[in-house]
Amino acid sequence: MFVRSSVIIAAAAIIASTSVAATADADVPSVAASAAVAPADAASAPDDAPDFSSDQIESVTVSARRVAENVQAVPIPIAVVSGNALENAGQFRLEELNQRLPSTNVQFGNPRQTSIAVRGLGNNPANDALESSVGVFLDNVYLGRPGMANVDLIDLEQVALLRGPQGTLFGKNTTAGVLNLQTRLPTFQPEFKFEASGGNYGFYQVRGSASGPLLDDVLAGRVSLARSRQDGFVEDITDGRNLNGYNRDGVRGQLLFKPTDTFSLRLIGDYNREDSDCCASALYSAGPNGGAVYLSFIRSIGGVVVLDPDYRKVTLDSRQHMSVNQGGGSAEANWQVGEYKLTSISAYRNWRFIPTNDADGTSINAITNAGQGVTDEQWSQELRFATPTGRALQTVVGLYYFYQHQDNQTYTIYGPAAGAYTGRAFFNNAASTVSQFLGTNSAAVFAQTTWNVTDHWSLTGGARETYEDKFTRIHRNPATGSATFQAAFGPYDSGKLTRYDTNTSALASVSYKIAEDVLAFASVSKGAKAGGINPTVPSAGLTTASLYVNPEKATDYEVGFKSTLFERRLQVNANLFLTNVTDYQATQLLESSPGVFVQALTNIGKVRSKGVELELQAVPVSGLHVSLDSSYNDATYVSYANAPCSAEALAAGRTVCDLTGSQVVGAPKWIVGPGVEFDHTIFGDLEGFAGADYSWRSSFFGSADNSELARVRAYGLLNLRAGVNGEWRRNKWSLWAWANNATDKVYTMGGLSAATATLQYAEFPGQPRTFGATVRLEF
Repeated sequence: MFVRSSVIIAAAAIIASTSVAATADADVPSVAASAAVAPADAASAPDDAPDFSSDQIESVTVSARRVAENVQAVPIPIAVVSGNALENAGQFRLEELNQRLPSTNVQFGNPRQTSIAVRGLGNNPANDALESSVGVFLDNVYLGRPGMANVDLIDLEQVALLRGPQGTLFGKNTTAGVLNLQTRLPTFQPEFKFEASGGNYGFYQVRGSASGPLLDDVLAGRVSLARSRQDGFVEDITDGRNLNGYNRDGVRGQLLFKPTDTFSLRLIGDYNREDSDCCASALYSAGPNGGAVYLSFIRSIGGVVVLDPDYRKVTLDSRQHMSVNQGGGSAEANWQVGEYKLTSISAYRNWRFIPTNDADGTSINAITNAGQGVTDEQWSQELRFATPTGRALQTVVGLYYFYQHQDNQTYTIYGPAAGAYTGRAFFNNAASTVSQFLGTNSAAVFAQTTWNVTDHWSLTGGARETYEDKFTRIHRNPATGSATFQAAFGPYDSGKLTRYDTNTSALASVSYKIAEDVLAFASVSKGAKAGGINPTVPSAGLTTASLYVNPEKATDYEVGFKSTLFERRLQVNANLFLTNVTDYQATQLLESSPGVFVQALTNIGKVRSKGVELELQAVPVSGLHVSLDSSYNDATYVSYANAPCSAEALAAGRTVCDLTGSQVVGAPKWIVGPGVEFDHTIFGDLEGFAGADYSWRSSFFGSADNSELARVRAYGLLNLRAGVNGEWRRNKWSLWAWANNATDKVYTMGGLSAATATLQYAEFPGQPRTFGATVRLEF
């Protein structure tokens, strides 16, 4: 029996011990996947919750253009998922947004090695000096690393994905899109919610929140917390450990101060921690010719590896663990000055990541520990001034400043079998560490104006000028081990390395209201992602000039329409897009000496992404809600010479390859996600509901060298849920069962490195079938 009474009792005890009551939402677990209501700013409260017993599709409010608007009136491709939809499906991790958002591929190796790609752009190798092509915002605050969102996504109001370059309205400029996470506001009406779940793989989770007035109608507060535990699903056959589970805790507190109708202040503080035996990659392919090179090599040094067709077994001999601690705070103030609005957002965040990795992937003690520890702090300040809506001219202007610094350390610790593994006996029991300091100053001015020419025609123009200042210092510490190793990996100091860039972003769009609920639009936009300096010691034969990476620049073209038809029973949104990227940031081979090439992260040339996106919602009969999110994306390297070679090419004697014309790594061409929800009154206040959604994506390359041996095969994930909800003494309750990856589909999420001399590939396994039950109380 997968839900044990002890789990529920323990969950209740945890919540009780923290003295946090639970909060209630007006929805029940039958919320459709794409429905959501978002606050426009800290002063506004969410609209009434969707009522899916109606015969119509509910409206969705977003603040994508920094004013509250119906999402169907915004001439931007936007996908929206409500926090309730994620909660009801048992989805609370960043990588699970893969199953909810079109054109999106989230790859998760560990929090530091998290990448978010939209339309094929953004799956760059983990590098602490470079920013993501897709910006992640939490309550209007830009997160300097995507991994900062790798926490339990608790008490969310809404997740919105804006596709295409952004920057003329958002604090930070991006080339591929923005993922905007909004949490629920404090309320002036008391709300309490408690939720407990239990399932297989030892899973249990408790979540609770409380919201209400603290001082009449002037001050309100909200507290949210979560604790999540799950045993690992990857077995280390060396000692029987279970890896790739998680152990997470998080808390968020908020205050909303609203002394007058013209001023509000929202204060948010949060803290999250994770200590998990994660994140092991599994051997995906042993290499060409049945892995002849790799497997014979491992046998020759007395090692053991496992090639499990389900990718759920590994052979490690050292600890596999990660520790993450992060937190921060923000203050968003809104002043209404006559008909005009002034907004200030001040924020601070810190993030600390400490990994422990068995890096050789075998049963021998070759590389005991290797990884990169990160200590990251950031400060940001945004000021915006907005004119009134509903006029012929509507304008938003703003200033933005972002500062980030990191004190990081990379380390490689070799064991007694390192000599046999590397072919260099002097590596035995040696160690090398490199200290890194990275800093960023980013300042920008931006503006966007919409001219409502007539009741049907609107023109929008926007511009942003960004100044970026990057600085880095790399210091390799004295090595330990044999004299030969110490000489080979001796001290090094780069001195202070700096780069300065200015980038311009721009937007021009036209929209035409064909009918009251049908909007057509076309746009062209230009975006830029900052350059950087690789925080690594230059390879032999190269100078520090090889460490510099130029900004990545994108020009995007969109044509689409949004429609709500048949008295709000059918909603159809579609758009065509074409994005051209120059100076795309990826791995390339640089010639360190005649005929000798080494890998470096640099600008490879050009990339093109083009395709079509279609989003449907329908209410054919009362209580039945059908949806479809789908996209076709052709992301191609237009020019990519001197690319890393695949294992197949290396086995054939090639060392330098050309991937021009090939599919971009981590970019499936097709992503299709149908869903269905049904609810029906059984009797009185008792309602039954059921839902299913399916997420399918076509195959894609899982390694940066585009090896067929590392190609991620096409896969689809089916998620199911069903239950009942009702009322007792005016308090709401819900009970439902759920199953994610219900068919137990075997799949991987890709890898993060190209082939080595031994020609094998490892990838990160996806979650197996998980199932359980959840009880929710709202009062």
